[in-house]
Amino acid sequence: MTRRRALVAVLLAVTLLALGPAAVAQQPKRGGVLRIAEREAPSLDPHLNISFLTHTHVSLAYGQLVRFPHGPEQTHPTDFSIVPDLAERWTVSKDGTVYTFHLRRGVKFHNKPPVNGREMTAADVKFSLERFMAKSAFRTRFDPVQSIEAVDHYTVRITLKEPYAPFLNHLANSTYTAILPREVEQKFGDYNRPEAVIGTGPFILKSYDKGVRLVFERNPDYFMKGLPYLDGVVIEITPDASTRLSLLRAGKVDLGHQWAWAAVEEGRSLQKTNPEIPMTLTPVIGQAMIYFRTDQPPFNDVRVRRAVSLAIERKAWNDSLLYGEGCLDSGPVPCALKEWKLELSKMDPAKTRYLVGYDLAEAKKLLAEAGYPKGFTTPAYHWPGFSPPWRSYYDLVTDNLSRIGITVELKPEEYGKWVTTTALGKFDKMAIAPVTPYTEIDDWLYGVHFPEVPTNRSHVADAELNKLLIAQRREMDPKRRREIVDDIQRYLVDKAYYVYLPWQPQYIAHQPAVKGFRHHDGYGLGYRLMHTWLER
Repeated sequence: MTRRRALVAVLLAVTLLALGPAAVAQQPKRGGVLRIAEREAPSLDPHLNISFLTHTHVSLAYGQLVRFPHGPEQTHPTDFSIVPDLAERWTVSKDGTVYTFHLRRGVKFHNKPPVNGREMTAADVKFSLERFMAKSAFRTRFDPVQSIEAVDHYTVRITLKEPYAPFLNHLANSTYTAILPREVEQKFGDYNRPEAVIGTGPFILKSYDKGVRLVFERNPDYFMKGLPYLDGVVIEITPDASTRLSLLRAGKVDLGHQWAWAAVEEGRSLQKTNPEIPMTLTPVIGQAMIYFRTDQPPFNDVRVRRAVSLAIERKAWNDSLLYGEGCLDSGPVPCALKEWKLELSKMDPAKTRYLVGYDLAEAKKLLAEAGYPKGFTTPAYHWPGFSPPWRSYYDLVTDNLSRIGITVELKPEEYGKWVTTTALGKFDKMAIAPVTPYTEIDDWLYGVHFPEVPTNRSHVADAELNKLLIAQRREMDPKRRREIVDDIQRYLVDKAYYVYLPWQPQYIAHQPAVKGFRHHDGYGLGYRLMHTWLER
């Protein structure tokens, strides 16, 4: 056995020598501060705002009961399997309605007043999840929850009214369900200030100079021993997309965006000017869409909505803006969510034309039949701060719809207003926006089509569709649930409740010194950076 070990050691040494210094350099290295250029979040409270900026920023500081795998744990960017986080294990009753979570012992909140590094307990879990149910715009995700009990110091029992297939995914979906220390709200009123951001996560928010930067430092008491590798993370507040790209190009930041995304055009430009920056073209979960007040004329008429869809010249958009690399049928299930997306070839072609077709004559005919032979004028609310190619998307919607007599009046909004009103369906007539990554199929279907749900931006109210939406979330058998999801996609294809625009893949781009960073869809930036290190 000793001779065998000696032989293995010699072979390993020879292999490393042959591979050179690069092989040794791939071993994680502790230390260094990673810098990110990003926009400012409208809030730091994970329950009071649905902004992706809020949730990615504060994900560095918070933990959840369960999470998705990241870094070396994940198998691909949309690996939404469930792994332990603050709960080390859990059980589910045979009827799928009772979840019992057993918490890790000795997990500490950050050592900041008024919490001062005390242990996280079941009472904190109960408080946090009940606060989510009371305050979050995503609280409908927990509609099936009947009760949350702190059985003892380290055990939490959650009882559902009925089986609910999305439940664990919703618990894992970043800081929407972050575990917060209850005394912080008692002292500060909410969690929307730097001193109130106190969690169990891998990084501690040290300072926040509004409009300038957020500074996070390594949590020395993080329960995952040896992690994170970084000493800290700095988010440089940079509202302008071109400035973020310039900072990355000049080597002044390590990531030009919190997801390390670069739009297709940006990525191609970087390849020319900075060939040393590693870049990988990656499909990412999301949708680009026009949404409507389907409870108001003229968009309560399906013929008008179909006409809008038929006027969008998707192939030309894809060729001119996305270099032919985008996805044309980006809804109702996103292109990158491959395990759930039904191929167009498996749907009725007479209906799919209202999803991806381009026919100006048919669009004008539909408008005339709906009583608008000369078209009409509509506002289009939007936030102008989204990264490229969104400025071009707004202009192209205006141009394309003008061809069938619809005059679009673009209505730009400040981000704080947009994310608390328009993004939650509080607007007049029409809006245009991307929808960033939901990790559970229920969010893309039930979440945007069921009545009274805040993210049902188009105010859809369809009794036949509702039956299918409820059925898929109650179905615990994955195969049968997929069949229902397929039926939903077949049903929605010609309804045009939302008009889907081409969705782009993204280049994952960062400085060569950044190692161990692996893209994962969702808002878990803290978990991604937990496994990231710097080689410099």
